[in-house]
Amino acid sequence: MNTELLERIENKKAKLEDVKIALKEKFIGIDDVIDKVINNISLWYLTPEIQFKPLIISLWGITGVGKTDLVRTLVRLLNFTDKFIEIQMDVKNEYSRTIESYLDNSGIESNEPAILLLDEIQRYRTIDEAGRMIENKYFNDVWVLLSDGRFQNNSRRRADLIQMLMEEMYWIDRSDDDNNDKDTPNIETENPKKNKIYKYHTSYWTASRFKKMLNLQMSTEEIMKMTLGERMKIMEDTLKIGNVNEGKSYEKLLIFISGNIDSAFKMSDDVEDSETDADVYHELSKRVNIVKIKTALATQFKPEQIARFGNNHIIYPCLDKKSYYTIIKKNCQQILDRIKKEHHIVITLSDTIYDIIYRNGVFPTQGVRPAISTVFNVLGSNLPYFMYHALINDVDSFYLDYKNKKLFSTINGSKISKEIILDLDIIRENKSIDEKMLITVHELGHALVYALLYKTPPKQININSSGLSDGFVINHSAVDNKTFIRNQIAIYLAGQAAEELVFGENFKSSGASADITFATDVAGRYVRVYGMNGTVSRIDREVQSTSFHMNYDVDATNIEIEKILSEEKKRATDLLNKNIKVYKELIRFTITTNDITINDFLIICNNFDMGIVPKEINEKLIYSYDEKVRHFLEQ
Repeated sequence: MNTELLERIENKKAKLEDVKIALKEKFIGIDDVIDKVINNISLWYLTPEIQFKPLIISLWGITGVGKTDLVRTLVRLLNFTDKFIEIQMDVKNEYSRTIESYLDNSGIESNEPAILLLDEIQRYRTIDEAGRMIENKYFNDVWVLLSDGRFQNNSRRRADLIQMLMEEMYWIDRSDDDNNDKDTPNIETENPKKNKIYKYHTSYWTASRFKKMLNLQMSTEEIMKMTLGERMKIMEDTLKIGNVNEGKSYEKLLIFISGNIDSAFKMSDDVEDSETDADVYHELSKRVNIVKIKTALATQFKPEQIARFGNNHIIYPCLDKKSYYTIIKKNCQQILDRIKKEHHIVITLSDTIYDIIYRNGVFPTQGVRPAISTVFNVLGSNLPYFMYHALINDVDSFYLDYKNKKLFSTINGSKISKEIILDLDIIRENKSIDEKMLITVHELGHALVYALLYKTPPKQININSSGLSDGFVINHSAVDNKTFIRNQIAIYLAGQAAEELVFGENFKSSGASADITFATDVAGRYVRVYGMNGTVSRIDREVQSTSFHMNYDVDATNIEIEKILSEEKKRATDLLNKNIKVYKELIRFTITTNDITINDFLIICNNFDMGIVPKEINEKLIYSYDEKVRHFLEQ
């Protein structure tokens, strides 16, 4: 038994476990990602000697989820800081135009384990939106490195090596001028000055260059101690072998590729959205898989380049609500701990403060940075005010709360308060009462018709948005069928139907324009694409030549589409009228509380015996096909 190897592996396994624990303490909400990273690097870390090509791990996710920071922290915890290179793939450096030059200048030996991060890889795209080639002048050797870890042969290396040694001989020769000895210096002793013995016979720069050119295993200091004759002997032996021009091999590299592939994470475009529940985006992001990643990469890279990324794709989910709250509390506590350590004042925060930070700081598609920034905006700029009052009253602890736009505390019997500015809350509050009523009626119309048709509440109802939309309802994903598509049209038109019911035909708003557009699109596909209204052929406008033959009689279907829209709007209106009592109760509750959660919606509906059952956020609406097939087989 190789006890030395076993002991080394056991020690490294324990180290990896400690690293995993430390990473999970620092990074909230990505435990699965951390587990996958540690699992993937185990072989590279435990037994690097058996690795014969670089290990490539690709990290994908929206901005601000911790891709780059995770790699940097991993490097530090593994004590690989001196063997780590980070390259921003969108940075143009005239002095380092290749990946090989970065590695050469890093001091990393080609035969030793090291870590390379290729960050922002999406900015190094090689094809544009139209599929045309993009010529990159930098880092073209990245694809060779990703292939097998070996760079291309360098035909100049042999000539450069000989030139370097000839130049050294020249300067050694010059160094004897003071002795008027014109003979070539003795290359065995390499010291024409008879009375002095040197420890080193060449500079660090020359020795390092010599070592890299010949890919030597010995240390740079050992080469510095060699005489010129010894170095020439090594060069002579290498030239005889004939592999001096061979490209360097970095087979023991761990290469992380990191990027934001927006076409895979479609939600990443919703940068203004602070209203959609983080749990909704979290579940949406969990649907991104390796197939979607490769499909998205195909819009930016050539197929042979995508193949070189390999199959170790680790996908970051958007953070959920619980993770954001944990991150907010953790960052708040760091500030409070620092105050306690430096000023001996203990501050306790109410949950209301965490709520306002979440409400004004979390943009789910932008990651943690806006939330952390808001922590410092709320606490960093306001705590000194309360600390001052604590100090002048000789108080060493206080409780901080929030209400009515003010932070407040009671210090030594006196109530101290300070007004704070919360931009998103201000936007929400700036809506007039009439605007809020209009939005409430409209959005609850969508929500109630949805619940009646599917017997489940929507994923989220928002009647007080600070974003581009005044309000919205988020529905579950569905596996479409004829009935579900008709339901979808009715739900889209339910907002306008609700406005007509409450405000009358003459005072319905223009807020349903997007709803009507979506409903018309669905109805058009229902007739022209899906063949669900008595048609069989694919019906389309004749706009360009195509290899497919279509039915171009579009006009005949316009009447059918309008008929379907009218029927589904009437169905939405009838559903609202039939359930007018629950609809009124939903409106009353929302007006009173200025909000309505899904749980509130569910309770109110079931108070009227509607039989509404909640579904998980990631649960799809789908017809019971399994039951239908079994029934068919039993007939």
